Amino acid sequence: MIFEQVSCISNLPTVNRPSRIILLSVFTLFCLFCSPAAAKLLLDLDNPNLGKMPIMVADFHSGQPGSPNGADMASIVKNDLTFSGLFEIIPAPQPLPMNQNGEPDINALSKTGAQALIMGSFQVNGNQLTIEAKLYDIALQKLDLGKRYSGAITDYRYMIHMFDDRVMEKITNIAGCFTAKIAFIDDSRTREIFTMDYDGANLRQLTNTRTINLSPAWAPDGKGLIFTSYINRNPDLWYVTSDGQRVIPVSQRRGLNASGRFSPDGSMIALSLSVKSIPKLFIINTQGNIIKQLTNGLGNDISPTWSPDGANIAYVSDQAGTPQIYTVPVNGGEPKRVTLSSSYNTDPDWSPRGDQLAFTAKVDGRFQICVIKPDGSDFKVLTNKGSNQDPSWSPDGRMITFTSNLDGAKRISVMDAKGTVQAPVSGIPGRSPAWSPRLK
Repeated sequence: MIFEQVSCISNLPTVNRPSRIILLSVFTLFCLFCSPAAAKLLLDLDNPNLGKMPIMVADFHSGQPGSPNGADMASIVKNDLTFSGLFEIIPAPQPLPMNQNGEPDINALSKTGAQALIMGSFQVNGNQLTIEAKLYDIALQKLDLGKRYSGAITDYRYMIHMFDDRVMEKITNIAGCFTAKIAFIDDSRTREIFTMDYDGANLRQLTNTRTINLSPAWAPDGKGLIFTSYINRNPDLWYVTSDGQRVIPVSQRRGLNASGRFSPDGSMIALSLSVKSIPKLFIINTQGNIIKQLTNGLGNDISPTWSPDGANIAYVSDQAGTPQIYTVPVNGGEPKRVTLSSSYNTDPDWSPRGDQLAFTAKVDGRFQICVIKPDGSDFKVLTNKGSNQDPSWSPDGRMITFTSNLDGAKRISVMDAKGTVQAPVSGIPGRSPAWSPRLK
């Protein structure tokens, strides 16, 4: 079989990281053309009967011994694709059958049932690493995507995540978010904010306030987070830069300054402030000045979350006697109750597509992660084991991180948006996870 490959190296933006990377550049390795009539690897995410795509992931190979090794790289790919809930991993034969041109024998692999193949190679030069990763369409017998990444050896996980983001974009038309971070509160001793890769790697302590911290939430540009802290012995709202170097006060009014959430454009913050000892929703600017009071009912109003278009806010209120989720227009209007299926509903988080709210509900006496449409329809329970709380959507809307005690301790877990794949990821006890935006 002859493959037509047009080599067309393009200058894509260099990816900079504030920490260890000296160089991490991404450029197109292969540009491929196929007939418009030809079928291609594509998952229709709007198809309610969508099945998982069978995909084979082979160990990356190198002529050099040592660390990292190709099996570790392949494991990262498998983990990323599994957590998306969209793929079934097909075991790759060892060794992978190759043809005389050094390309995989697609004819042989077509008998495995896999629709696609991911494989790669890497080279080490001192403390630098170059990875070439490829996605093959087995049905069309062609190379569909090729990328080369260069950077420090210590950043090999980040490079693999970057490629997997591109794979998701190629197959679903929506880029992945495996390079995004999760922030959370340490639930063991410190109550400090930590960050980690979405799969638990690269754990890092962000704050050192030596007091109780609550409810971290990322800024839309990913350059920092807001959180509530008792630094001055009052629940005030603070901002910390993503490198942890600066901690800046945002709102220090007497009483509660809690559950701050940035608007989608980053220009405003919704939060709960005390009004005659009762928390109500307010909108402030990033300097802490009040723009408007959003709610004024009889209940306690907390935990705001913005719709992706910035037009509405969902929140929790006990004005009906028990905690329930409501929505209210940002520019004025009456609140509307969303949840009716449980007597206890909290922790709403609006999906990036705007079509669902993830939240915590008490189901059969235990807290579980649920989803519902903003109009109150299509209520679904995603978890059913242990106690699960504090959901936060990934920036692509394909995954949810949450707090779970499934293995005995409260840990940060991740699942796909349908709840079919669930696993703890944090190495330390944690709560209140917040998924970052896509980081540049």
